Amino acid sequence: MTPRGACPSLAAPMPTGDGLLARIPAGPMPPARWITLAEAAARHGNGLIEITARGNLQIRGLHPTTVIPFTEAIGTGWPTDPLVTHSPLAGLDPTEQADPRPLAAAIRAATPALPPKFAIAVDGGGALHLDALAADLRLTATATGWTLQHGDTLLPPLPEAEALAALLAALADPTRRSRLPLAPRPPAEPLGLHPLRHGLALGIAGAFEAPRLAAYAEAAATAGATALTGAPGRALLAIGPLTPGPLLETAHRLGLITQPDDPRRRIAACAGRPACASAAIATRPLAEALAPHVPPGLALHLSGCPKGCAHPGRAALTLVGLDGRIGLVPGGTARDRPTRMLDAEALPDLIALMQDAAP
Repeated sequence: MTPRGACPSLAAPMPTGDGLLARIPAGPMPPARWITLAEAAARHGNGLIEITARGNLQIRGLHPTTVIPFTEAIGTGWPTDPLVTHSPLAGLDPTEQADPRPLAAAIRAATPALPPKFAIAVDGGGALHLDALAADLRLTATATGWTLQHGDTLLPPLPEAEALAALLAALADPTRRSRLPLAPRPPAEPLGLHPLRHGLALGIAGAFEAPRLAAYAEAAATAGATALTGAPGRALLAIGPLTPGPLLETAHRLGLITQPDDPRRRIAACAGRPACASAAIATRPLAEALAPHVPPGLALHLSGCPKGCAHPGRAALTLVGLDGRIGLVPGGTARDRPTRMLDAEALPDLIALMQDAAP
């Protein structure tokens, strides 16, 4: 089993309140493989499939006796390295400065054993750049080469081979945590349509229980998608010579999120009860009830217990389940002491509090 502080994987799943959790790194796979994944998650887990903030997949509710059957059911070819990240549209986006995939592959080959949770971002630019993605080391393509960001150090643009050598040298430096770029670009928005060199990508988001994911993957194949992949921002991208209209209609019918300003995107909610035994409240129904009332600019975190799995950092307002009630933590995390306790049914009070907390 994976210890806390390490990344859970199929080879080393992590115990959680609803069984074992396994993470599959983001990467394009044909829609049929996603249908198989959804069916296997329902058969061998609890059917809950999440896309993380980094675009990786989380399979929930596995058991010690079902991890191997699940792994065998989904087959080979799924990505295995969660620590070297590039844009999900790498090599396809006509606006990127350079294809980051060869450099990312060279880094993986040269660094087979990175420390747990150590992250390297290889950012080719383009529509879905990685400025907002936390990384210990960051390579960013420019018109004149690759810049390396290492802590407070930002090296001038280098040719690809020299950039790789500089990154490998930086791995030996203990001051590794990177800040965001010095001049960050406008935020990358994964939802919506993205023109590609050949075809389109359509980004959506939402709760991907197994039947919903399978239905969407089937519709994506019918609409012309050749691959689906997770994307930073908890999004799912369909890629290919798409006919997007019917696929968007399917997404709406399935209750998925298609618009960037959908208020549900202002909420980070964990699996909650009954899916997670650690949770003291049912977070998903509460999120659905509160979403229409979340003011623009407010980041709301709904956590079934003090572990804060869905959003470990601070939020403008955190609601945490404690002994069947809801604790309110303004500007803090699920682990902080609540300033007030409310009954789980106190929706009018929660809505009023959100309005007060609006920026």
